[in-house]
Amino acid sequence: MLYVTKVFDEDCDICKHMSKHDRATFESFPEITYSEMKLDDVINNVNGVSGAKIYKCLEKYAVNSDYTIDLPVYVYLDKQGDYQGHHVGPATIVELRDMTKQILAEGP
Repeated sequence: MLYVTKVFDEDCDICKHMSKHDRATFESFPEITYSEMKLDDVINNVNGVSGAKIYKCLEKYAVNSDYTIDLPVYVYLDKQGDYQGHHVGPATIVELRDMTKQILAEGP
């Protein structure tokens, strides 16, 4: 089982573009649970423990050197909540599928 969380902002054009195919892409994998969190909610810890886990992953793996973050960010966690990978910014359906297949193949 793999959990993929999309972190986004409603004003982000790339996030809007990606929303046309990201959910369908991830939900086509039966072993994936997909969810979405607004960046502001992650920052303000609105989502409790799961939001805190995502926040720590963003802070450790996705923050740029100038302390900004590119959106959207797709964070991959295993069923224990351990970090398995992430993808930042725009991607094609093929790129999202390939990264997901690779992470699933590597396993926890």
